[in-house]
Amino acid sequence: MAIIKWDPFREIEKFFSEDFFPALLPTFKISDIPVDIYETDKELVVEVGLPGFKSDEIKVHIEGDRLTISGQKEEKKEVKEENYYRKELRKGSFRKVILLPYKVDDEKGKAKFEEGILKITFPKPKAEEEGREIKIE
Repeated sequence: MAIIKWDPFREIEKFFSEDFFPALLPTFKISDIPVDIYETDKELVVEVGLPGFKSDEIKVHIEGDRLTISGQKEEKKEVKEENYYRKELRKGSFRKVILLPYKVDDEKGKAKFEEGILKITFPKPKAEEEGREIKIE
């Protein structure tokens, strides 16, 4: 008999899946947004996969060690042919909060969106100096 770890968030997501409320939920789920966080010698890098979005549909906000990425998309499609008419309207939005491994200098952050990948970079903070001893007089 195998023991399976219970994940309450998976159960909540399953409850609110499109099977129950297809018209009420946004198109994107939190788990659908892939995020990679890694460090290079000089930078902390956050890469977020957002295929189908344009740069003007995405917002990035940083506060301390909390990076918030949100976006909203609206697609309208209309097909008119002889004896055939179809009009579709798709709306979707997402909001993802990412906890960074440490506080970054938000003034020096840069973001670039290319081929469906949002790449956000921050320079690594300088190693904090070790404290110094204060002599007692």
